[in-house]
Amino acid sequence: MKRLFAALLVAVSAFHAAPLAAVEGGVGPPDEGPPSVEQDPRININQAPPEELVKLPGIGPSRARAIVAEREKRRFRRIEDILRVPGIGRKTFGRIRHSIRVR
Repeated sequence: MKRLFAALLVAVSAFHAAPLAAVEGGVGPPDEGPPSVEQDPRININQAPPEELVKLPGIGPSRARAIVAEREKRRFRRIEDILRVPGIGRKTFGRIRHSIRVR
């Protein structure tokens, strides 16, 4: 059941990320080019300090520290990897998925 859920989560994430991937690849008006990292309002969960992570909905100080502890063990390669953090489940991920990034 966990494998099925994980496969479904990856498929849904890929479906939702497709338009974003096009924007990040620089597709758009030729004079604008790809958006820079400075313009991206999403929080980088691989670099943000706990003080910034608590700005995410449903993330308090203890979960922010848990995110930092987990990324020190192994960096997040995809936003879905945040599900490895104790206390962050599907509901929390659903609330924060559009507010986080890994690059």
